Amino acid sequence: MNPVLNPKTVAKVGLLIAVPFLLNGCVGTVPPLPAADIPAGWEAPVNAQAPMWPKSDWWNNFSDPELSSLISNVQERNLDLANVKRNLDSAQISLREAGYNLLPTPLVTIGTGAVTSEVRNSPLLGDKSTGPNQPLTLNAGFTYSDILSKPANYNKAQADYAGRVAQAGNLALTTLGTAASTYFQLLLTRDKVVAAQQNLANAEAIGAIAKARVDAGVAVQIEALQQQITIENARNSLRSLQQNDLSARAALALLQGRSVQGYNVNTHSLLDIKVPTVQPGIPSELLRRRPDLVLAEATLKSSNANLTIVRNSLFPQISLTAAGSASSTSLSTLVSSPTSSLTITASLVETLLDNGQRFRNIDQAKITLENNLGSYRKSVLGAFNDIEVLLSNIQLLESQNNTAFNNLSAAEESFREAQARYSEGVTDYQTMLQSQNTLFTARNSWLDSKLLQLNASVGLFQALGGGWEAPAAQ
Repeated sequence: MNPVLNPKTVAKVGLLIAVPFLLNGCVGTVPPLPAADIPAGWEAPVNAQAPMWPKSDWWNNFSDPELSSLISNVQERNLDLANVKRNLDSAQISLREAGYNLLPTPLVTIGTGAVTSEVRNSPLLGDKSTGPNQPLTLNAGFTYSDILSKPANYNKAQADYAGRVAQAGNLALTTLGTAASTYFQLLLTRDKVVAAQQNLANAEAIGAIAKARVDAGVAVQIEALQQQITIENARNSLRSLQQNDLSARAALALLQGRSVQGYNVNTHSLLDIKVPTVQPGIPSELLRRRPDLVLAEATLKSSNANLTIVRNSLFPQISLTAAGSASSTSLSTLVSSPTSSLTITASLVETLLDNGQRFRNIDQAKITLENNLGSYRKSVLGAFNDIEVLLSNIQLLESQNNTAFNNLSAAEESFREAQARYSEGVTDYQTMLQSQNTLFTARNSWLDSKLLQLNASVGLFQALGGGWEAPAAQ
């Protein structure tokens, strides 16, 4: 006999299914940031001629083909980025599973069977009987458990997935920035190798003059000995720089997922690389352009959804189960006129006593939410402060680079004059030594200032999000 559902029962079941979607609008919202945390504009000087916000291929702004090729190789071959991509695929599967959990879980089976029996009355004779085939049975049903918490669970899964996406973006931005900075460090090392070779050549030239003066009896032996010490120090400095070249190449090779053996970089000078500029847009836009800020916000949203889940533990757990079956002795009658049954069960379970565990869980979830809000605010304030400092620092570094270049020109002229006067016996050795050391320092200071400029540009591109933007909410 097929049961007939009472209309009131159907209405109650429909209400149970609708409950989670009605409650979805009741999920708590994330506390907003205080208005004072987000500035209306930037106080630091901004280059109005520079492009607004970095593009996703920001490294091309340095106008260096080898850097662009290096970054492409890192994107394709970096082992950490490959792991993150696989983890992101896994997170997407988890999010899809969370979406399916919003729906009832169905179960459909079909089966049949046969009965065979054998009875032996004697060692020689036996009776065997085969019964009729068992009827075909089609079973279908669904379960829908913990209905009240499903919307909050899905919101938490969405926030967790958004955090994983932002985490992947942040790792990519950091990895590519590290690759660019390491490349610039390698080129600086090569420029310093050239400078060290020049310093060694100058020191050897002065050493030859000092030896000639000692041999001529117009100078004491100590001048030649002191200059020999300077020459040996210059040689050691050159060997140390050559070792630094190997270390930087090894770091670049690892970023590209390969061995340093046989790996090299063709560019040999930092001096021809352009120092690009970029300007930030409206400060509030930064909240969507920096992956670390999006990650902090996603963590906040996840903890907020978790608070809702914990609060729901105060309410009864509502579950719904439906099961139906149809059976027949043949497939044709299973379709046309089966023997069928239908069962619908709704349950409501409420915990009456748990020694206050649920309330303690709520308090813990509130504390976690407040802590994550504090961390989010700290990340936002730190991001704005970083950009203010970088913008101001870029202007300072440009001025320092110009000063370093002028100081190098003056040191070179001073050294040439001191060398000529020392060879003529007009200037003493200490004056010559001081001029020589000043030139060594000026060369390195100029090269260091160029590296600082380039790294500041990389830092600004990263601080502005490197062209990354949070995906639109699904």
